[in-house]
Amino acid sequence: MAALVLALSFAACVVVSATYSGRAAVQAARSPVTVERKDDAIARWMESFDTVNGRQYSVIYVQPLRADAPPPPGLDRWPAPGHSALSIGAEYAGQSEGITSRYGAMDVRIQPSGTASSGEPLVYARPSHPMKEGLYVSAWGNAEGTVFGEPLNIQPATGFYALIVATCITPALALTFIACRTGSAKRDRRRAVLHAMGASARHRLLVDFGETGPPILMGAALAVLLMYFWQGSNWQLPKVEYGMVAAYLQPHLALYFACAGIAALLVLAAAVTVQPRATTLAGTRPSGRSKGTLSRSAGWLCPLAFAFAFFGPSLFGAQDSEMLFLVPYTAGALTALMLLPAALSALTTQLGRLLGWWGRRAGRPAALLAGRWVSASPAAVARVVTSIVLLIGLSAQLYTWNNRTAESDASALEAQRTLASSAVVVDGIDRNSPTRLKQFMSALPSDQKVLGVYGPDGPSQQVRVRVVGSGAALRQADLPVPVATGEAAAITVKQVESDRGQALSEAADFAGSGAVTVERNVVRETKSLDSLQVVAPEGSTVDAPEVKSLANRTLAPGWKVTLPGEEWTSTLATYRENNWWMPIFGTGTLAILVFAACLANMAEFLRFSRSIAPVVVVAGTRRLFVWTTLLVFLGSFLCATIIGVGAALVLTIPMQGPPVRADGLPLTLVSWSVAVVVMLALIMSAWAVRVAVKEAGRWRPVAE
Repeated sequence: MAALVLALSFAACVVVSATYSGRAAVQAARSPVTVERKDDAIARWMESFDTVNGRQYSVIYVQPLRADAPPPPGLDRWPAPGHSALSIGAEYAGQSEGITSRYGAMDVRIQPSGTASSGEPLVYARPSHPMKEGLYVSAWGNAEGTVFGEPLNIQPATGFYALIVATCITPALALTFIACRTGSAKRDRRRAVLHAMGASARHRLLVDFGETGPPILMGAALAVLLMYFWQGSNWQLPKVEYGMVAAYLQPHLALYFACAGIAALLVLAAAVTVQPRATTLAGTRPSGRSKGTLSRSAGWLCPLAFAFAFFGPSLFGAQDSEMLFLVPYTAGALTALMLLPAALSALTTQLGRLLGWWGRRAGRPAALLAGRWVSASPAAVARVVTSIVLLIGLSAQLYTWNNRTAESDASALEAQRTLASSAVVVDGIDRNSPTRLKQFMSALPSDQKVLGVYGPDGPSQQVRVRVVGSGAALRQADLPVPVATGEAAAITVKQVESDRGQALSEAADFAGSGAVTVERNVVRETKSLDSLQVVAPEGSTVDAPEVKSLANRTLAPGWKVTLPGEEWTSTLATYRENNWWMPIFGTGTLAILVFAACLANMAEFLRFSRSIAPVVVVAGTRRLFVWTTLLVFLGSFLCATIIGVGAALVLTIPMQGPPVRADGLPLTLVSWSVAVVVMLALIMSAWAVRVAVKEAGRWRPVAE
């Protein structure tokens, strides 16, 4: 297992390097080389964006200027005028919104060679009329050119390397160390025989190679098999919406498969240098040890530190300052986590005594034996419990912190909940003629009204935003309606009585001044017209995909149709999507470290099981051993899970309120962690029962 996990961890680093190299090559190949003069150009190019299901993607308007102009990489031919080319990722993501006809009928599909990943949503749209704006392009392929599409939102490669080292390689090395330190009765006997025979260091080294080589090579071979299937096809990762491109890995296959050999050599070197601890048993009945005053004090202070982290920010009035929130919260959380091992060790001892007391009172020998061993040797159980609690608590804390919602994001989310899709914002209209603008507004359904959002006419004007619309439009938006046409009223956003009108006012107030001017008038095209708000009656919705299709048919390229505040929420969605990398890797880390802790705990338990083997034989039933094993293994895992979930809630609930907000508790991450722990608990408990019962069955009385 150590060789397998370490090989896959090294391979993950190679995959990251290959992926970033492949993405950079694709981006360099499709980025345009721009020129100033039309005479030197082969095409016109303008970058824009759109959203589907709240996720932002790039829309590139392109138009050839010559008959022999080559299309962008990934296209085998140019789309016809008024048509579009979509990637498989865009087609799949926008199926429910009719994206294949949004920019004109799709008549070309973007090939994988023109996309940064197999699931990248990307659109090339060719307008039906000649483009009057955009850059002139002389060729495709510019390593220093414009970055668009998925590479705009990816994290730096260093972040992924750090994540892999922290969540894969480090736990794999810990598993390697624990596996090599885990003792075995048969191994101990072989070493004793070799020592008695006077074997040299070289002879002992050869024996170590012989007994550890086969399982290590088996782990490396299994890693090669998994890596072979991994590199042979494209696959989609859940939550992060990233599709692996197998072609990126092909130039790096030698180093990729060499990771299995490197891991095998490292584990083999560790196996012959890191020896199991020598342990002796003083007797067949464990005896308790007294703990020092410092350890007992740490155990009592730990829950107080958790309480301080939970209540401290509110006691210090930290609602208005992130620093005031962080100081008491961080102090309490760090103190609690540092004192946690001592507290859990003390708790384990007390639970063992309670279990032993109950077993004696109720006549349950399995509970008596398990309780006596746990209370006398709490370190083995406490290590497992502590590792699980720390991993669940820390992963939930980091995930919640990275998914906190800023003030602007929270306001945008609240506005979208209030409006309930009853309004959309049409931006990028300043380049449209009055005829195009009028054509767009007249094509809207009759029950949908239009408001114009105007900025200042010149630098000397006030920053105050003007919201212009007819009386019916202003009433439909729940905004104050001036008495006469042409009359204006200056208001603050907070003066608007209805939540709906306040949300639309905040969406219009792009300057963030908190004040707008409401004017009853006809929406006209001027140089200060910033955007349009299309508002449906209260209780009705605006069909955003239909408005986008209408905008593409009537408005000039560069239009944007979004929900109010979507410029914030789409970025937040991408940010949260990227943050799912951490729980995905963190769940694997939890599985690796829990398995490693199980190995260490099993070694300790098997030593104890040999000491109580006479009891099992004398009792005449193996059920005693089975129940003792289940109480020790399964009981410790279940207790660790309950305590870990409690610690995760205590550490993340304070983050839900101001000044740091999150949408909710990390229930999905905690659920994954609990599922991993319970699954490993069942597997390891079954394994421990089988091994312990087998060892007990071999015991024979020899002058005991």
